[in-house]
Amino acid sequence: MSYHVPVLCNAVVEYLAIEPGGIYLDATAGGGGHSAALLHALDSGATVWVVDRDADAIEQATRTLAGDERARVRRASFAELGALLEAEGVCNLSGVLFDLGVSSHQIDAAHRGFSYRSAGPLDMRMDSTQGRTAADIIGAASEKELLQIVRDFGEERRAGAVAKSIVRMRSGAPLQTTDDLRRAVENTRPQMLNKTLARVFQAFRIAVNGELDQLSDGLAAVAGRLAVGGRLAVIAYHSLEDRLVKQGLAERMRGCICPPRMPVCACGRKPEFAKVDRGRIKPSADEIANNSRARSAVLRVFEKIEECA
Repeated sequence: MSYHVPVLCNAVVEYLAIEPGGIYLDATAGGGGHSAALLHALDSGATVWVVDRDADAIEQATRTLAGDERARVRRASFAELGALLEAEGVCNLSGVLFDLGVSSHQIDAAHRGFSYRSAGPLDMRMDSTQGRTAADIIGAASEKELLQIVRDFGEERRAGAVAKSIVRMRSGAPLQTTDDLRRAVENTRPQMLNKTLARVFQAFRIAVNGELDQLSDGLAAVAGRLAVGGRLAVIAYHSLEDRLVKQGLAERMRGCICPPRMPVCACGRKPEFAKVDRGRIKPSADEIANNSRARSAVLRVFEKIEECA
């Protein structure tokens, strides 16, 4: 069984590998699958920086890419990308990939606590050496804070009921395992249990890892280091991260911001990025049949057309 099956791999290579000898960044290494495919498509003068915040992913990517001197494997979060690229002197990138969310390996590793389908500790940290665990947050947050987490990061309509159930359960004993959190959700008797569980677990995972803030920082860090003609590809798996990408790039695709009443542009602002192709690529039916975790994936690709002023 592979560490993680890369989603939309052929499309990523098709849209990103446009400069055979260029410099590329895979900001979410996973098991190294996307990076290996990119390297296969590039020539001997290319370089691919392979980055992840998860130590397990870095270990696997190092094995996957062993022997290819064009690969540079480093451990860093999205928020640390700017400092890493600055320290390594990386600029004029030809392509950048963000494959968001949680990997198959992370979901399947019960001790990581990402899945409601497996019994394990309520951890959910992508970097297991840093920050609070899901159990820490669930134990310390007020009912109002729990409601906000489940509502805002899980987009769960019954967030209030889930928050009340968590508070009620933890008054007897701390919630320490995935089974504990699962029972708290089950006690609310949702009509579609698995969907509600998925949303609640997603919510606490995002809260634990600060995923949306991390993504904003990562996108900002790479935008200024892409060469004109370079491309940014982002694979998102839920509406929160997809919306953040769309909104963040929409701002960079804006041109003139002068008031409509002005007869000529005075601001001189030009769009920095443009959509590539139709801007929204989905997996084929065959890919979804072979990898069910590709079902919710959406790939968006943007090309840098102007240096930021």
